[in-house]
Amino acid sequence: MTVDVVVALVSDTWTDAVRRGFYSTADQTLVTLRASPEVRTVLVADHPRGVKSQVYRRLKGDRPAPRGPGLRGVRPLSLLTTPPVSDDGLRRRYRAYDLQTRLAARAHGLQEPALVTFNLWHAAYLGNGWGGQRVFYAQDDESAIPDHAPYRDLTLRAYQRIARSGMTVVAVSQVLLDRIDPRGPGLVIPNGVDPVLWSPRPETRTGRPRPTALYAGTVDSRLDLSAFEAVAQAGFDVRVAGPVVDVAVKGRLEAAEGVTLLGSRTRQEIVRLAQDSDVCLLAHHRTPLTEAMSPLKLYEYLASGTPVVATRLPGMDVDSPQILWVEPGGDHAAAALRAVARERQPETARRACVEELSWRRRHLPLLELLGARA
Repeated sequence: MTVDVVVALVSDTWTDAVRRGFYSTADQTLVTLRASPEVRTVLVADHPRGVKSQVYRRLKGDRPAPRGPGLRGVRPLSLLTTPPVSDDGLRRRYRAYDLQTRLAARAHGLQEPALVTFNLWHAAYLGNGWGGQRVFYAQDDESAIPDHAPYRDLTLRAYQRIARSGMTVVAVSQVLLDRIDPRGPGLVIPNGVDPVLWSPRPETRTGRPRPTALYAGTVDSRLDLSAFEAVAQAGFDVRVAGPVVDVAVKGRLEAAEGVTLLGSRTRQEIVRLAQDSDVCLLAHHRTPLTEAMSPLKLYEYLASGTPVVATRLPGMDVDSPQILWVEPGGDHAAAALRAVARERQPETARRACVEELSWRRRHLPLLELLGARA
């Protein structure tokens, strides 16, 4: 038996997914669904955008998912791009989004499709017109994101609506699932890695006068800057690869001797940087946001075969001898010095790790839930 699936994106579009190389949790879920022989058609619903934004992005090349074998796309329209900060406004906006998405599914011939929505507001306000399985896939605790502070109370009420609805909730960590506390089925699916990207054998590293430590991820207030400074002072060249969203954090890292900001890099470059480093570093503050995370970078570090130094946080339920855990506020420099003395993970073990952490394996429970597991 085959199934049709509608995937509603959280705040972006099909073109965004293509542009970033299908990197995010939602992107890789799309890849998994399209690869399953039991999924007949996937309809990708872009995040709703206002008229001006739609016109601007279309001029920049933004397009819905192309019509092709097993793939359809829809770009629901809203009056304004920014969601309103009111319960009534959000309900009207996302009921309209839900209706446009369901009509598109019908127009494309999808038969009682399952819905997998990554959009919190869509999950909270969706209508009763869905005949198939309904799933909310939670990637972060949105009530704990600093930039979402104006929506915090609304977010908590949205979690309550989702929990009472009985719909299935998939969360990237047990901490996040517990915070939503669904009355219906709940699944924990940690983030994973792309085996095509990470399977090739690492290149031989060249000799360097100083060991290198890599952080690959967004440069923002989550970073424990004292840890970065301490690792650099311990004799490491600390390389930070990722987009900068916090100017103050950027300034402090730039001022630290031994720390180099590399800016945004492609996924292929991140693979090479991780495999070429002596230590991979994940140093975060403990906050409500980081407690519930399932950091993609941690699994990518493991896939690289390079020793890892990471802050121990509740959402990181990983058992690997490759990781040296540091308690929040602990001595990351001492752990990095111990890590650099270790050998890289043997290639056979590294490849087994990549397979174990692969998105395809991670998503097997989701496919089974949707009735799409071959």
